[in-house]
Amino acid sequence: MPVKIKQIIIRTVFFILCAAILIATPIVVTVKKSSASNKTSDFMMLTIWQVDCFEGGKGSRADYLQNLGNKFKEAGGCHIKVISLTPAAVLQNLDAGNAPDIISYGAGICGIDNLISGRGQTVWAHGGYCVLSVDENADFSDISVQNTVVNGGKDNFADAAALFCGIGGAKNETPTEAYVDLINGNYKYLLGTQRDIFRLKTRGLGFKVRPVDEFNDLFQIISVISENTDKVAYGKKYVEFLCKNSNQLTKIGMLGDIKLYDDELSALEGVEYGVKLTSPLSQSQKDEILAAIKNSDIKKLKNLFK
Repeated sequence: MPVKIKQIIIRTVFFILCAAILIATPIVVTVKKSSASNKTSDFMMLTIWQVDCFEGGKGSRADYLQNLGNKFKEAGGCHIKVISLTPAAVLQNLDAGNAPDIISYGAGICGIDNLISGRGQTVWAHGGYCVLSVDENADFSDISVQNTVVNGGKDNFADAAALFCGIGGAKNETPTEAYVDLINGNYKYLLGTQRDIFRLKTRGLGFKVRPVDEFNDLFQIISVISENTDKVAYGKKYVEFLCKNSNQLTKIGMLGDIKLYDDELSALEGVEYGVKLTSPLSQSQKDEILAAIKNSDIKKLKNLFK
């Protein structure tokens, strides 16, 4: 073969190889970047503390967050690990230097206000106070301190709800005691929450419901508090995922911003509250609130709950 023809063939092959390399390089880079992103989510885990500060509707809010966390991972997010803690255990862990990446807590929780400050707060579910009666003739016009028992709840301000309803000083009992007193006929009315509706439904009793729109502090809030930039980004995506799936709240008997129920619980949906609490408190704020409740100072309560 003539030398000139060999040179032409060699140059042509060389040109084709160079062109192929130039075309393939951006693809390789893109694949590497995508692979690196996947590895980040594969090995990243966000820890969430679920703090129950008030009674839910049914089931476990921690399990609910975990189940959605598993779906979040399948949808391209990262691993989620949910740990259920009491308010007291939260403070003990924080004092020991332990902190989660995300914390889900009830409004009015005391002692994490500095931790949450400036981090953003998103309400992902809520409950509601209501007055219940198993008396089929009840019309709620005769509610009084004498004929109403209050479900004292856990770490929520049930006595503030009673005060705003005009029955401040009504007997405050544990959730179970208050429920038993109602069904036994010891009281005509029970100032309770969505949890009491489920108690009565499980019992198979007929009952009437009047929602309380004067006050509410039964809000479940979530905040991303990690210092890690990547975890903050994924944490915000998880919060968005949680809120987009609010139609799943029926699984835990909680309320959202959309219509979910067509039974007795529907009475608690879409309520506009005159006074509400949707933020954590400092110890001094909590002390002021408790003092105002004790003194039946509604005007001061309204200012404190702003």
